[in-house]
Amino acid sequence: MNFQESIQTLYSLINYEKTDFSYNDLKLDRMREFMSLLKRPDTHSPIILVAGTKGKGSTCYYLERILASQQKKCGLYVKPHLLTFRERLQFNGEIIQPEELAKLVTEIFPVIDYMEKHSLYGKPTYFEVSVALAFQYFKKRNADFSIMEVGLGGRLDATNVADPILTIITPISYDHTEILGKTIPKIAREKAGILRPNIPLILGLQEKKAAKTTIMRIAEHLRVPVFPLENYYSYQILNRSAKGSVFEMKSKSGREGTFSLPLLGDQQVENFLTALLSAEHLGYSPSNQQLQNLLNEAVWPGRIQIIHSSPLTIFDVAHNQASFATLCHTLRDYLGIRKAIFLLGFLTGKDFPGIAKELSQIDSQVILTTPFNPKAALPADIVHFFIPHIPHHKVINDPYQA
Repeated sequence: MNFQESIQTLYSLINYEKTDFSYNDLKLDRMREFMSLLKRPDTHSPIILVAGTKGKGSTCYYLERILASQQKKCGLYVKPHLLTFRERLQFNGEIIQPEELAKLVTEIFPVIDYMEKHSLYGKPTYFEVSVALAFQYFKKRNADFSIMEVGLGGRLDATNVADPILTIITPISYDHTEILGKTIPKIAREKAGILRPNIPLILGLQEKKAAKTTIMRIAEHLRVPVFPLENYYSYQILNRSAKGSVFEMKSKSGREGTFSLPLLGDQQVENFLTALLSAEHLGYSPSNQQLQNLLNEAVWPGRIQIIHSSPLTIFDVAHNQASFATLCHTLRDYLGIRKAIFLLGFLTGKDFPGIAKELSQIDSQVILTTPFNPKAALPADIVHFFIPHIPHHKVINDPYQA
C-alpha cells in the first residue's frame, strides 16, 4: 500500500478502539501476543519509558537530542501528533518518511488481520499498532536507544510491554481521572506501573507531595533505585522573555553553568534537567557547549508556541488544569500578557471547572468551539463551567468562524 492508503488503514482502527475493551480489560495480554507474533521488536534496543502527566513529550525530546549529541542513534516515539501521524515515529531527529511508514504498515497488517480472526483478544487498537510500528521501525534502524513516551497511565499502556533499562516519571497531576482515578495517589500508582525491580527511576519534580510519596513507596517495595531531580540539580531562572529563558544550574556532581533555552516556560528548564540527569545516568555527559548548541536548536511545536507576532498569537495544547496553570503563568511571566482572547476546543472528560478557574487569572475572553474529533465536547454542554469565572464568553460551534 502507498502512504495515503497506510494512513487510512491506521485511522480505520480508531473506531474499533473507541468501542471495544475498557482500560482495565486488556492487562497487556493482547499487546504481548502482538509483539510475540512480530518476533519481539521491543527487545532489539534498550528501551527508556517516560510516563507522567506533564512534560513527557518535551523530556523525551530533550533526552533524544542529548543522546544524539553523543553520536547515539535514537528512536523517539511521542504522541499525539499535530499535523501528520509521521511525527509519532522519529529517528535521529527526523520524522519517518512516507514510504518508510507505508512499508511498515504493509508488513505489519497481515499480523493484525490474523489476530482479528484467531486471537482471543481480537485485533490490536490504533494506539497498540502505533506503538508496534515504533518498535518495528527502531529495530530496522538499529537504534542504540528507543525512547518511548507512555500514553494513558502506565501500568496497562501498550508501551509497558517492553522491559526498560531506565524509567522516567515527569510531574503528575489530575488528568484522565475517569480512567486513572480521581485522586493523586491513584493516578501515581498507575504511572508507577512502568517501574521494574532494580531498574532505575529518574523522578522529575513533583508539585503534588502525594505523588512523590506514592511513587517512592512503590519503588521501595520493588527495590527500584530512585533519583529525584531535586537531589541532583538545582536551577535559578535569571531572565524570562519572548526569546525564552536564561537559567543558571548546578549539579551535585559539580557541573554548573548558565544556559539559554528558547522554549517558553519554567517547566521547560525542569524537563531539560530531567532529561540531562537521565542521560548522565546512562553514562553520557555532554559538555556545557554541546548542551547549549542543542538548546539553541530546540523546537517543540504546540508548547506555548508563538505562531504570529502581530497580533501576538500563541498555540498551545494545554488540556488539563495543571497545563492551563502553566500556560497562564508563562503568558504573564515571559510575555507580559495581562489580557487575552482564548479560542478553545476540548474533548469530553476534561476538568472544565479547573481549567476555567485557571483562565480567570488573566483578563480574558473565551470563545468555545467544536474540534474536529468524534470525542469533541459540545460548547453548549460545557459553557456553564466557564460562566462563573469568565464574564466574557462566546459559543461559536464552527471552528473556522470562531
